[in-house]
Amino acid sequence: MKIETMLLFAVPGVSIFSLLFVPKNKFFQAQFIFLFVQLLTWILGLSAVQLGFIEYPYRELHSVNRTSFLFEYLVLPIMCIHFNIFFPEASSKTIKYVYYFGITLIFTIIEYFAEKYTAILEYTGWKLYWTFISICIIFWISRVTTKWFFDKKI
Repeated sequence: MKIETMLLFAVPGVSIFSLLFVPKNKFFQAQFIFLFVQLLTWILGLSAVQLGFIEYPYRELHSVNRTSFLFEYLVLPIMCIHFNIFFPEASSKTIKYVYYFGITLIFTIIEYFAEKYTAILEYTGWKLYWTFISICIIFWISRVTTKWFFDKKI
């Protein structure tokens, strides 16, 4: 079995399993984050592929969509759920910045290895620092929107 096939089976399983760690009282918030981030990643992911920055040579749903359905519509939204649900709100600004940049860096490093050692994605004009910046911005937008939506007093 190819490494790409194993990843395309393992990553969704791990991602969905990780949802068991979302507290039940945060379930509605998790749903909101999941759907909101899917909207962002749909626009950004399709734009990157259509502009020729990234290719996904080995992907699921290859006859339907040129993006990575797995990453854009499952993994990144679930990452944002965990990012927002477990955000250290009561901590200092330094801890918050370390949280943002640390988690973003982890996923940037994972993408680096996926690009370098698998056929799951290929940079054709994309730069690794764009991954870092785009994920950080998605985390930030999802955080700001989630805070705004759930901190409103009705």
